[in-house]
Amino acid sequence: MMILNNRRSEDFHSGGLTEARKFGFEMNAFAFHAVIDGIYSDKIQAPVRELATNAYDAHIAVGKHDVPFQLMAPSTFSPYFMVRDFGPGMDHEDVMQRATTLFGSNKRGDNSQVGMLGLGMKSPFAYTTQYVITCFDGASKREYVCFLDEGGSPTVSLAAEEESYERRGLMIKFPVQQGDIQRFRTAIERVMIGFDPMPNILNDQWTPASPTTLMAGTDYRIVNSVHIKTPHIRQGCVLYPLDINQLVEVTDTDELRIPVIIDVPIGTASVQTSREQLGYDEPTKDNLRMIWQETRRHIAKELQAALDEPDNYLDACIKYRELSHRLGKAMIKEPVWRGKRPLRTTFSYLSAGKAAVLDSWAADVKFAPPRQPVGRSRYYQTAPSLTPEELKLLTIIWEAEDCTFGKDRMRMFRWENDAEDSILWVKGQSKEAIAAYYGVENVLDLRTFERLKLPRAGGRPRVALTKQDIRRFDAHRNIVPEPEKAVYIFSDASKYEVFGEVLEFDQVQDRYVKRLKNMDILDHNSEVIVLMKNQRGLPKDRPGWVHLDQLLKDTASSFNAKAYVIKSDVSGFRNQRLAAVLLNRLDQLPKRLRDLLAKAKNMPTNSYQDVLLSQLWVQVTGKMLPDIKTDFRDKFNGLVAKYPLLSVLADNDDHLSHYLKLIAR
Repeated sequence: MMILNNRRSEDFHSGGLTEARKFGFEMNAFAFHAVIDGIYSDKIQAPVRELATNAYDAHIAVGKHDVPFQLMAPSTFSPYFMVRDFGPGMDHEDVMQRATTLFGSNKRGDNSQVGMLGLGMKSPFAYTTQYVITCFDGASKREYVCFLDEGGSPTVSLAAEEESYERRGLMIKFPVQQGDIQRFRTAIERVMIGFDPMPNILNDQWTPASPTTLMAGTDYRIVNSVHIKTPHIRQGCVLYPLDINQLVEVTDTDELRIPVIIDVPIGTASVQTSREQLGYDEPTKDNLRMIWQETRRHIAKELQAALDEPDNYLDACIKYRELSHRLGKAMIKEPVWRGKRPLRTTFSYLSAGKAAVLDSWAADVKFAPPRQPVGRSRYYQTAPSLTPEELKLLTIIWEAEDCTFGKDRMRMFRWENDAEDSILWVKGQSKEAIAAYYGVENVLDLRTFERLKLPRAGGRPRVALTKQDIRRFDAHRNIVPEPEKAVYIFSDASKYEVFGEVLEFDQVQDRYVKRLKNMDILDHNSEVIVLMKNQRGLPKDRPGWVHLDQLLKDTASSFNAKAYVIKSDVSGFRNQRLAAVLLNRLDQLPKRLRDLLAKAKNMPTNSYQDVLLSQLWVQVTGKMLPDIKTDFRDKFNGLVAKYPLLSVLADNDDHLSHYLKLIAR
């Protein structure tokens, strides 16, 4: 990358002086570590970024723009970081010169290359004291060891040379401590966001997560990523945080939290020596200020076009709500639909008058507005509101102050229109104000509906019930034709007797009738009837009728409590964390452990019907389930004790697989 011309106008000129001497730099161990340790604040991300960038430049140099290089991500069983490119490679003189010279670079005159600092190949010393450079030329390979000698000075040595027909290129590799493996993976995941194409990651158990693109333009993309929470620029393949305060006066702090990545040409911005931050000299600020303002205009223009696309106001509000959830409201300030109306994500019930959603016709038509926050609670509670999606599904009906018989007119509307959709019932203010607030064109006037006149409740003659009138067991005890088959229950007034216990309707229904239907003992269409005090002799000559008590006893008698408890205990054993994990890996286990788990896996389990039957058995008999334990847990614990790492590695599939392979060996 070419260095920006940032020389100041007051730079001193040496003309006329009798003697001048340039400053020098003594290369020793102290100076080397002062540079490497002082430059890089992140000792792990530095070699990841620098070595990957060098590989990127190497492919650019030979025209392999679309060919990914290789990158080894460290793992527990292969704790190494490695970058392998297929670029021009290096001969022996290049390695001995460039690997040992700080700030020596051949890229400073070329804006097709990202590098220019001459530090990338030395960056592994920020983390480790030794690494290996392997050079391939298509016919041989040479391995160089870079290390710190006894005095701490960096040294490079040719360690081996042998025949090899691997593709030309360069490989740099160094070991990673076990405790740093996850930190290296995090660094790789962050650095790789800037690379296109992504390198081939050599790790079967881990793949870096890619950010989700929420919105994209010609030279920018807004992303959802744990690593990108603020504006960044991408120069070449490297991401740099963009400090907007350095460019413009920020009046809205939300601008600082836009997760946008802006692509800029190489050479647009100068960078700090560490390549961790931008260098905000005047040429850089001038370039980035123009780019940021242009990008912000493009984003605003595209968002406005998306908001203006819907043909009606509510659809535009829905679009705005979706965009604000996806991109955040920081991206869209004071949105307006087609220059006419401000867009909203919620609509308060009470802003257009006294309002309520009428969504049930089950009993009476009732106007029930949502409860509003009162007292001190109003300071931290949000008033009930509707989203534009909810509002679009509602039929809005306005009740004027002079409207009479509102409920009866609402009943007529439902009768004439067979209305099943929810209704937003608004009282007060004017029809125009309601239409304007909710952004709809069609608001119905309740006064235009005729009222539905219901017959008087006392108009029907009451019919006396006889001894032969059979009542259904339901909340209303309606009269039904006498069934050929039925389950009956005795009643006295509004109470019911089951096993000598007097219960309410809901208790009998929930405790017994529903349970029998869920167990398919009773068909959902079967009649359950109620016999009053004067009907107790009716079942005598009706062989298809059975008393609820008898049906419950017959059902409970089929329950095998011992078998149920054994199956429950085995199911509980199979659901143990370690047992459940190993059940999915039977073919990888030692024989005795595999046989035990296979036996447990093949044993039958209790069905939902068995569970219901056990609950019914306890209620009917008054007994408790027996306390029976199988020996699966004890045998399993004894076998697992021989392999202590099984429990430790159970939550990590990769480590567990490697451990089981070691056991098998």
